[in-house]
Amino acid sequence: MRNPPKIVEFEITLACNLRCIHCYCEAGQRSPLELSTSEIKSLMDDLKALGVWAFDIVGGEPLLRSDIYELLEYAKKIDLRVMINTNGTLISEDIVKKLRDIYPDLMIGISLDGPDPETNDFVRGRGSFEKAVRGIELLTKSGFDPVVLNVINKRNWKKFEDMINLARSIGVKKIYVDRFIPVGRGVVNREKLDMSDLDWIKAIRYVREIMKNYENDMTFYVEENITGDPCSAGVTHASVLASGWVVPCGHFRYNREFYMGNVREKPFSEIWNSFDPAEYFPTPGPCKSCEFLKACGGGCKAVAYHRYGSVEKLDIPICYLRKQSNNFHLKNWG
Repeated sequence: MRNPPKIVEFEITLACNLRCIHCYCEAGQRSPLELSTSEIKSLMDDLKALGVWAFDIVGGEPLLRSDIYELLEYAKKIDLRVMINTNGTLISEDIVKKLRDIYPDLMIGISLDGPDPETNDFVRGRGSFEKAVRGIELLTKSGFDPVVLNVINKRNWKKFEDMINLARSIGVKKIYVDRFIPVGRGVVNREKLDMSDLDWIKAIRYVREIMKNYENDMTFYVEENITGDPCSAGVTHASVLASGWVVPCGHFRYNREFYMGNVREKPFSEIWNSFDPAEYFPTPGPCKSCEFLKACGGGCKAVAYHRYGSVEKLDIPICYLRKQSNNFHLKNWG
């Protein structure tokens, strides 16, 4: 029996109300294969029994799903810790009140990919910045403690400190920091958002330094593709797609060779306990004799696969930075 995953991410719907460049979904479309309300409740029961730390509802856009409040109410009933990730553009006073009434301690993440409309809206769509900021302000005013979800990319990394200052100015105390990986529509926009290895080294180093400067004022939840810690895919994390397929990380949703099973065919717990991360993600050859192997585990498998073509490749920027600053460490989820 394996340890339960810390976080299970669930793609509740493929529908979205914005054409976000690095979004996975097909904007405006709804898959007929999406799990039903009862199937999602069964999944939540299984995750609760398994002992997961949190059930993270992502999209598409979760607030577009008609049964989202029913599902949140059920999660609260069975005492399942839940977070929803939203672009924030649909949040209104009415929606905030519903969320407070149903799940007052709900964790909410709001996507912001820049501290100004020009930077954010290039990725998220025209007008999304002002709507998202307004949504955040409504949440903080009502007593929620939202997390800003920020994906570092070619266009925004130099504005990361401005991003922090904006978050502080609107009452946000927590920022989740991820790194752009060319998946979904990110593939066709790779030249606009991805960078060379050298530029990624500069960007990651800069973002790390800024986080260090603000670590007493802001809580940072940082992905391994920035910290250089071991990859969580299939180890402490898994993603359930809207159709029920389970993958070790959402970045592998388009790659059938990484599908672990489908919750329509067997419970998530059974799929999880039969999965061997080492079989799917062997240690890269150059890492086997490296003194930092235990510290980094060979790096982020999604970065290796989508930037270099194989999970057995190195994440070159992280490898370089790990060897340059072995003592780097920041807080993580939980």
